[in-house]
Amino acid sequence: MTTPKRFDLLSTSDSGLHFVREKKGGVMRALTESELADFNDPAPCAECAEQFGCEHRNYAGESILSDTEIDAEVPGEWVGMARTHGLSRADVDRLRSIEVVEGEYRARSGGDLRTLELVVLLNEER
Repeated sequence: MTTPKRFDLLSTSDSGLHFVREKKGGVMRALTESELADFNDPAPCAECAEQFGCEHRNYAGESILSDTEIDAEVPGEWVGMARTHGLSRADVDRLRSIEVVEGEYRARSGGDLRTLELVVLLNEER
């Protein structure tokens, strides 16, 4: 795991906590591996230089499927969403981990931030 540029890594405990200090302001924190990873911003899109979502990449930095790939790889119930919002191959896997409970889409435990975003989009489309 690389430490995001905004922190100086002070130490790492046996339990997996990372003790860091913010370079601006000097605030010290104890962060888990997952929390530390949340501070690693995706690289800008090579095609248009947007950093957080564009017509080529989603907010997770993953390539959006083309129309041909959507037709070949996306299950029928999600094709409309894929064309409207753009989906990556990983998004198709994430959608398989989403369940419907009492008519509402919900992420199973352990879902990442992009999975939660997909849940919101699905529920908005209902």
